[in-house]
Amino acid sequence: MKKTVILDVDTGIDDAVAIAMAVYSNKLNVKLITTICGNLSVNEVTKNTLNFLHAIGKPNIPVAVGENKPLEREKDDSIQAHGKKGLGNFKFPKHNLKPIKMGAVEKMYEVIMKSKTQTVIIALGPLTNVARLLLEHPDAMEKIEYILISGGLLHDSKKNPYLGFNVMQDPEAARYVMKSGEKIIVCPSNHGHTAYLTPEEVEETRLTNKTGEMLEYIFRSYKDRHVKVGIATHDPCAVMYVAHPEIFKKELMYVHIRFLQKQQTGVIDFDTNHEPNTKVATEINVKKFKKLYFNTLKKMP
Repeated sequence: MKKTVILDVDTGIDDAVAIAMAVYSNKLNVKLITTICGNLSVNEVTKNTLNFLHAIGKPNIPVAVGENKPLEREKDDSIQAHGKKGLGNFKFPKHNLKPIKMGAVEKMYEVIMKSKTQTVIIALGPLTNVARLLLEHPDAMEKIEYILISGGLLHDSKKNPYLGFNVMQDPEAARYVMKSGEKIIVCPSNHGHTAYLTPEEVEETRLTNKTGEMLEYIFRSYKDRHVKVGIATHDPCAVMYVAHPEIFKKELMYVHIRFLQKQQTGVIDFDTNHEPNTKVATEINVKKFKKLYFNTLKKMP
């Protein structure tokens, strides 16, 4: 049976690849995509999401608009890893797709409560929508199988910690979700740096089909300081964890949000010296990930 999934996204480049991997997976049933401000404003993120769904031939998945600012702070627009428009300068064909009228948090709640099976929330952006869902609808918690968080970095320097974008954009929301009592699984950004697409694999992507051509063009605008030559795959790895957990090694750890005084933001800390509270994906089988990536890509137009 396919897992019932909600994707919560701030659609930039790796989010787009993750969306494609999820909606064409034979293991996942994506019931809803919700948008959140992060790489861009929530309206721009929503536009990117609808453009991309139309381009990959999946126009019927409902998209609900989420929060346009963090829980307790102003949005930080200083980081631009995905270009000014989030998906490079790719010119998407015109379409008539629009988001649904119901807001993200209320639609998430409706989908979760109506589902006959538990729902997995895959959080690929800042955790504002997810935090508001748990704050406003605590009764949804028992119908959520787990929340998969994409972010953090294992074994990073405590003196110069990894300022993971999704957490630093709304650390208060991240802290609330981590302390909520809901089951959390974290897929750290290490895997996106390990299972990156080489230039040869980017070219293979381009040659696969029309979707691959689009992705290769979009990849040209992607910048990640950990992957100098190639394309990082943080969010696709997170989706792949839900679809194919068998290609990952996991470990229970104590995971929490640590606030940094000078930067006035927060980071994910992974600690093996305290009582564990969270499952963490620690290693990825890169060969199997790449095989699944290309097999899924071949299903697309």
